Amino acid sequence: MGKRCRRSGRTAAATALAIGLAAALTVGAAGPTSAATPGQGAPGGRVPAGLEGPIVTHPASQPFEYRAGEVCPFRARAEFPVSELRLRTWTDKEGRPVFAIEDGPLVLRAINLDTGKSVEREVSGTATITYPEYPSSDVYVMSGDNWAAGFHYHDRPASKWLVSRGYMSVKLDPAAEATGGTSKQLLALYGPYEDLCTTLAGD
Repeated sequence: MGKRCRRSGRTAAATALAIGLAAALTVGAAGPTSAATPGQGAPGGRVPAGLEGPIVTHPASQPFEYRAGEVCPFRARAEFPVSELRLRTWTDKEGRPVFAIEDGPLVLRAINLDTGKSVEREVSGTATITYPEYPSSDVYVMSGDNWAAGFHYHDRPASKWLVSRGYMSVKLDPAAEATGGTSKQLLALYGPYEDLCTTLAGD
């Protein structure tokens, strides 16, 4: 989310049935075991009952760039030399996505475009995507282990490019992203993590 490191939203989930955490997210799998109400979180990869699916897709991880000051103080680029993601999406009877699980091999290459410094991070994990305000809005929450998210200057927290080695949960609002508002909000971050802006700024 993003993809574990990707740009995404409900439209993407409905079209490709895929998320990108807004301007940058990244993220493996647990099969359906029942039992949460649609619209509520489903801890541990449990699929809400009464849904259609899953629809299986393989979203591509496209490279993207950040302008200076957008996330890091410098211009930055994300590339994905390894991307073999699988997205399983469950929908309601009208075809609207309600819950999804994403997994698969994913490697992020982060580049400081001002200096040329680059690092690679393996961000293959497991992410669940839920819609806490379903069906009234396109807001969604991406949660999981071992993934990355870029936070813009207007997000909360501001100006961070986080790689979580523990658990991270992020709320995304595609409508706010389109208007320049707070599109990503960090809900939880447990365990070790790295800020790629700090790493890429160093010698």
